Amino acid sequence: MKKAIKIILCVLLVILIAGGAVAYALLPHPLNYDIKSVENIGSTVEVLEKTDDSVTIKNTENRDFKIVTFTDMHLDGKNKTSLRTVTNMVENIKREKPDLVILGGDNVTSAFNKKRANQLAQIFENLGVYWAAVLGNHEGDNPYSITRKEMTDIFSSYEHCLMLDGKEDVWGDGNYCINILNADDSFCHAFIMLDTGNEMSEELKAQYGISADENPDDGVKDSQVEWYKDIVARGKEKYGEYISTVVMHIPLPQMEAEAEKGEFLDGVKLEGVCASGFDAGLFDAIKECGSTKRVFFGHDHLNNFTLTCDGIILGYMEASGYSSYGAAKLGYDEKDWLQGWMVIEMDAKGNYEAVHHRNAELA
Repeated sequence: MKKAIKIILCVLLVILIAGGAVAYALLPHPLNYDIKSVENIGSTVEVLEKTDDSVTIKNTENRDFKIVTFTDMHLDGKNKTSLRTVTNMVENIKREKPDLVILGGDNVTSAFNKKRANQLAQIFENLGVYWAAVLGNHEGDNPYSITRKEMTDIFSSYEHCLMLDGKEDVWGDGNYCINILNADDSFCHAFIMLDTGNEMSEELKAQYGISADENPDDGVKDSQVEWYKDIVARGKEKYGEYISTVVMHIPLPQMEAEAEKGEFLDGVKLEGVCASGFDAGLFDAIKECGSTKRVFFGHDHLNNFTLTCDGIILGYMEASGYSSYGAAKLGYDEKDWLQGWMVIEMDAKGNYEAVHHRNAELA
């Protein structure tokens, strides 16, 4: 009898432990950060106009326009790593006092992330800083995550978020353009934001002759390429000279091909380029339209290099998160960790240099 009771108790204990582990894994993990303590640093940016796929903002002061980027934060709710990521993000924003913050994808990931998405947006509200985002391949890839559309809707519902869902007939969530004007209302620069999805559909694989058992990275689709051409044409019609930058998560195939030559303008390459497994023709459209001078990517946490391909600068933003893989988890000395942020200071003619910074510099 005693043996049977012990067996029953052991079984119950195993069930309780297993149930607790499942509950911990599935319950929503909020950001372990004191959001109420975030102080407003203010903004001198003015939002002039919004359409379904573009927003026009104005730098109301006669000075350079500053943009700070973060990418691959992977805010999955893990207490220590998420806290470190968010703390660094907020401190770097307070230090730089940017006019605009851009998030390069894989921003809020893992299961039950609706609360974390709202918390991230609320941080920017408390800071009083305008921000924009593209989605990465890990937004919406968990069966218990909110969808990519829900993520876009949550972000865009906040006053200081410039993100737009985009036109209904264009594939993806978050294809939109940010037009930046100077204090005298002259055109400065445009940032064209593109969704690169999270996994290739069977239909897309068939279109590009990729076998069903292969799983290459997703990327920009045909309708997005046509939209890109249209948004540039509209920009040229409205402003004349139309200089732009493209921001997307998964690198273009041209980035992978060119990186094999090892000829970099700056930065380091500590892993292979995980580029899109197909080419819908965006790079050709970029060359044809003559508007975009730079394309920025996220996705590869161990790369932050920049290179030139057919006169177009292709480069990585600085990976910012500690939850997913990175130099920190591969045994690199902390001085060599790549987590950080990127700064763009743009003059009135839309010219800029992108400067990478590492959190390790501040340690």
